[in-house]
Amino acid sequence: MRRMSRRGVLKGLVVAGVGAVGGTGLAACSGATPAPATAAPAAEAPAAASIQSTLEIWTYPRTENDADMVYKPMMEKFVEEFPNIVPQVDVQPWGARREKLYAAAAAGEPPDIWFATTDTVPAYIEKDVILSLSDLLTAEDTADYTDAEIAAASFEGKLYMPLTDAEVNGFGYSGGLLAELGYDPENTVIETWDDVYALAEKAKAKNWYVEHLSTMDWAEWLCTIHEAGGTVFSADGTRSTIAEQPGIDALTRFVTEYENGWVPLEYAVGNVEASEGLPDYWLSLEQVTARREDAACWRDTSSSPDLQYVIGHPRRMDTNHELVSGLVSGQGWAITKGSRNQDAALIWVKWMIRPENIGWYCSLAGTTPVGVQAKEAWQADPCVLEHVDRFAPHLFADQDTVTLWQESKVVCAPHFQAAVLGQATVEEALANCEKELNALLAEKTG
Repeated sequence: MRRMSRRGVLKGLVVAGVGAVGGTGLAACSGATPAPATAAPAAEAPAAASIQSTLEIWTYPRTENDADMVYKPMMEKFVEEFPNIVPQVDVQPWGARREKLYAAAAAGEPPDIWFATTDTVPAYIEKDVILSLSDLLTAEDTADYTDAEIAAASFEGKLYMPLTDAEVNGFGYSGGLLAELGYDPENTVIETWDDVYALAEKAKAKNWYVEHLSTMDWAEWLCTIHEAGGTVFSADGTRSTIAEQPGIDALTRFVTEYENGWVPLEYAVGNVEASEGLPDYWLSLEQVTARREDAACWRDTSSSPDLQYVIGHPRRMDTNHELVSGLVSGQGWAITKGSRNQDAALIWVKWMIRPENIGWYCSLAGTTPVGVQAKEAWQADPCVLEHVDRFAPHLFADQDTVTLWQESKVVCAPHFQAAVLGQATVEEALANCEKELNALLAEKTG
């Protein structure tokens, strides 16, 4: 395990190529401009020569200027190979992106392609905006993906949005705080819930928090119930299993940590509005561990120089359970049903998901690639590579990641809140949550 030193923000990338509309966001990890790997011409190139089209592509910012830093070099390379297809990439804000897409589709003016997120696949299907690609992509097109990555981008056996990048969740430790608590930051392993509780007691004596748990964070809840060996929904997605023993164990853990003052009480919120603008005790050096993504190892230390970031470990309830780091989630390219240029859109998507191009894109965008060969073409900070190597093998994708994602956190958060505030027992809270989830499932299935 390595303790991370402070890292500066990305040096400027100098690129040239075709134009696109720009945006703002996080900087990429690599300080040098990555170059694409050399690839053989696409198998569909001869047929593509007869296709002339302009593509409208909506995406969302990852860097300080995606237009120049990401899409100019990539689209210049694409146009060299497919000169009759003109990609017009529009980098839009993340806020209200779904609503804008749905409105455009309803008005009959959707983009040809957009950058979709795994948590919203069922909603895209329900809104009838997304085209299934199961019969349009070949086994060769998707050969580099793992089964979990295919599952995360699929629904009811159909693949909708082949991923380009994933959010690899794992834990970070505040090395300085660990040392003050008598732990060796380089060799400490916080793996079981008992490990967390023991650390929490010591942190409390210093008026620090061990972590933060949010009743509104559905991904965090899924990780916790999976650490206990359970799920929120049955394998076929037809009923909720949240009130079974693993769910009881998971919510009991939430209640235990809140009651003991081991986590910040203000994160026991029951709606989205109340969860906004809460203090970040991790970066203010008042919290010992935190669930973090990918580039946090350098981004967090840039924001908090004294953090002394240490890459942590996957967790589980006890040694009888499987280790869990997080769920497979991320972004990928989706084609709209209303696209007037679906043939050209498919050519573009196939080009973007070539492993060498996924690796190139993620190097430029500062994100983490999916696949195996794609990672070989990926340039990233060594600490990001170490984070991904440690946590990626313990990601999961199952029915929980594609069933009622947006609805579930809205339904369950008030019940979780009631339990941690002592207004309901764990069993009562979960029974109420299960009842509402099953009612939603019944509405969906008729």
